[in-house]
Amino acid sequence: MADTQATAQLLSTIPFLRGLSSAAYAALARQARTRTFKAGKSIFREGARGATLYIVKEGEVEIVKGSGKDAVTLATRRAGEFFGEMSIIEGAKRSAATRARTNVTLIEVPGEVVMQTLLKHPAVLLETTRQLSSNLRQSDSAMIQNLKKKNAELRRAYQALQAAQDELIQKKRLEYELELARELQDSLLPRELPPLDEFHFAGRSRPAGAVGGDFYDVIPIGPNFFGLLIAEVAGQGLFAAIFMALTRALVVSEGQRQQQPRLVASHVHRLLLQLAKPTMPVALFYGVVDVRDRSMKYVNAGHVAPLLRHTDGQIEALPGEGTQLASALRMEAEERSVTLRPGQTLALYTDGIVQTENAAGKPFGLERLQAALSGGVDSPEALIDRVFEAVNDHRDGVEQRHDQAVLVVQVKA
Repeated sequence: MADTQATAQLLSTIPFLRGLSSAAYAALARQARTRTFKAGKSIFREGARGATLYIVKEGEVEIVKGSGKDAVTLATRRAGEFFGEMSIIEGAKRSAATRARTNVTLIEVPGEVVMQTLLKHPAVLLETTRQLSSNLRQSDSAMIQNLKKKNAELRRAYQALQAAQDELIQKKRLEYELELARELQDSLLPRELPPLDEFHFAGRSRPAGAVGGDFYDVIPIGPNFFGLLIAEVAGQGLFAAIFMALTRALVVSEGQRQQQPRLVASHVHRLLLQLAKPTMPVALFYGVVDVRDRSMKYVNAGHVAPLLRHTDGQIEALPGEGTQLASALRMEAEERSVTLRPGQTLALYTDGIVQTENAAGKPFGLERLQAALSGGVDSPEALIDRVFEAVNDHRDGVEQRHDQAVLVVQVKA
């Protein structure tokens, strides 16, 4: 049995029991008992039957609606507060569950004893009804606020899911477009360079991203000529790749019409300006080789100068300069010529090769490229391997930031 006097004193503090006589508090106290629960233990479950008034003597109790992830804490009861009063009035199943939030000591008073006492004191019963209505409104308000909170969380989760789905769709669309651009670029780069008795060709392109704006080609022009083309479009990515494809197509078309490199570059420049504003400049080297005497006329429109390795191992840059295509309304470029002699090797490359930086920010540079091209006389394929290997060694794992392309022409002895 609980300490009758202390329990009676505690009962007199309960709001809806105020106004009872000392004898009534004592009578209720004699019917009460004390129980203890450890933290986390269930006091009664939702839907259970029972009619008992619980008064928290020590610790905390939480009143919970639902279970698992759907559980909502309606209220917390601390020392001096009570719960279980609704079952006394309604005689229905428990509308919520309770559990010990901490180690808790409770005073339990049988519901029928409480009800009999209240019936003998109508004024107190009226106050009880008011108090219970207030408690019910508070519980409803707490549940509504929790439902609003959950609805807001669901709305945010739905919006996040919708955004993720939109991002996934955009990503798939971009991947599809990049794949189309990659296929376009692969189809434009020569799969096989034309076999000629006097020359041996090899080329390689390595974009910084999925697609790039650097390209090369060897273009047959009738029985006695071929064109050497290497170019780079400013920028990277899909638009650069598309502009590269357009430029190549124009060079090939114009190159078939006549054999003057400067005129080819000038006509392509004019056509590019008709199709686009001068915001995507193209650096281009284009040469036309006469296989009969191995002479080459060429024009350099703002491109890095190709390197010619002589039979004695000396390397020189082909002279000539000019403005890039589609960079301004007027293009200026001079046409030059050189004779390619047996045993010589001509290396055409884009500036992404020499611009490649290491972790310290130091570029690969022209001297390292010349060192890679010097040495023994290799096949064009082996020479390209050596160039890219030297570039990779210099980069040493740093992300490639520039498109790269190399075209090597070896003059057979």
